[in-house]
Amino acid sequence: MHSYNICASVGLVASLLVRGVVARPACCNNTITRDVVVVGGGASGAHAAVWLRDHNKTVVVVEKANQLGGHTDSYIDPDTGKAINIGVQAWMEYKNTFDFPKRMNVSTSGSMEFTTLDYKYIDFRSGLPVTNYTAPGPTDMYPALQRYLDVLLQYEDMLLPGFFNFPKPESIPEDLLMSFSDFVKKYDLGAAVPQIWDSTAQGLGDTMDVPTLFVMQASGIPMVRALLGLGAAAVPASGRLYDLFESIATFLGNDILYSSTVISSTRTNRGVSLKVAGADGKLTCIEAKRLLIAFEPTMENLQPFRPDDTERQVFSKFGYTTVYAGLLKHPSLEIGVAYSNRLPETGPSNYTIFPLPSQVGRFDYIGGTNNIFQFTAVGTKDDTPESMQQLISQTINTLTEAGTIAASEGALTFPAFANHGKMHPRVTADDLRAGFIQKQLALQGRHSTWYTGAAFSAGFSTVLWEYNNVLLPDVIKGL
Repeated sequence: MHSYNICASVGLVASLLVRGVVARPACCNNTITRDVVVVGGGASGAHAAVWLRDHNKTVVVVEKANQLGGHTDSYIDPDTGKAINIGVQAWMEYKNTFDFPKRMNVSTSGSMEFTTLDYKYIDFRSGLPVTNYTAPGPTDMYPALQRYLDVLLQYEDMLLPGFFNFPKPESIPEDLLMSFSDFVKKYDLGAAVPQIWDSTAQGLGDTMDVPTLFVMQASGIPMVRALLGLGAAAVPASGRLYDLFESIATFLGNDILYSSTVISSTRTNRGVSLKVAGADGKLTCIEAKRLLIAFEPTMENLQPFRPDDTERQVFSKFGYTTVYAGLLKHPSLEIGVAYSNRLPETGPSNYTIFPLPSQVGRFDYIGGTNNIFQFTAVGTKDDTPESMQQLISQTINTLTEAGTIAASEGALTFPAFANHGKMHPRVTADDLRAGFIQKQLALQGRHSTWYTGAAFSAGFSTVLWEYNNVLLPDVIKGL
């Protein structure tokens, strides 16, 4: 492989801001040489690193956090010792991908726990109950979910585990291009929509107005099969999904650079060179034959990789919302209650109108002695963790002022607050008709760079693992 003298480029000193610290000399403290460098240690990146090692390739993972796992994390209730999953709640059964946890000596023998709750539907803007709203009953919801699944299965080969078999622009089925609201009307799916929205689809922002393709990616076959009892929603025997990433971390050992960020790169058809800054400001050079990007490909995240015009034309098209999840405590929230955000405009049986970002989706009591509630919230691209925490606090104050919950002297606290950042990448129907998917797929292998993750697959851990199983043989071809 061609060797690059990164330290000699653009002078010998660079002013690099690394976690608020200005780094000193631009020369690296050490150099690592590998077959593949994986940037991002979430569900897709961590799995890819194990797959590569299992296929006798050398690998290093660059992870900006101080642990692997991405959207998977857990909180241990100090009173009960119970593990509470943050973000990802379960592994949705898909093909044979449960083999991966077993490969890492982590069981899939557990299942999601559900607490019987008193559901209250509240307009979080006014704090008042939506008295004329009636949630769909099982006799309506389950047949609607089955109808949705029946349509999903028609398009499975086009969408899962990735867009490998996606049709040419002129042959894209209209079902995938139409707004989700039109799709729901076409197939009479209204009674299924609240469950779809509450589970994952609210993360799309204006869910009812996006092309149905992206709702199918966000709330697709693995989830719907689990909701219908046709597929497992598995967790380890401990109930703690993070067991998997601890096992992966042990397996990969020193081949993970934690709290590290790529700050510059050179990518050619002969290989890649990366300069990586650690939390201590020390620089590591990585020379690799292949680069696998396993993070959300926003233009901000891609900046250190200096995307060319062809790459920018694809990735700049993506729209995103920001997603937040975690645990909160407030003494005014009632034990055993789930507070769901609904709008008065829905009426008694109109299930196609939902709050738009910035919005708090729900507060769900999750049991225990600590009066802990799980929350989900969706922001715009301009929101921050601080603005969303303020919105959550404001929402609880609004519920109190409206008399929906009792006033109390206690304060809002967040035992766990996860900022999942920009998620659910999507484009318009016109972009799809203009060949967006084909242009996206054409980026694989360009400048010795490949991509994995939800932007190229779907946002379920198990689907991402299967996507890697299909993609990675191409990544290592010729090594």
